[in-house]
Amino acid sequence: MVLSAVLGVAGGALAARLAEFRVYFVPVSVGFLGAGYYFAYWRKTGSRRQRIMLWVATPLTVLFWILPYVSR
Repeated sequence: MVLSAVLGVAGGALAARLAEFRVYFVPVSVGFLGAGYYFAYWRKTGSRRQRIMLWVATPLTVLFWILPYVSR
């Protein structure tokens, strides 16, 4: 119980420290998503499971991008 509380506080502190790097994380994540779609659809090397996971990861990524703006 105490360990989960400590990890929660530590995770919040880490997120606050990484907030200044958000400017760099967004384009990197766009690049990774773009590479994922390239390999999944253009080169057709992705399996059905990988394509489903890519489509699940994309809205989650967008949600994490807009969450700081919505929560203000």
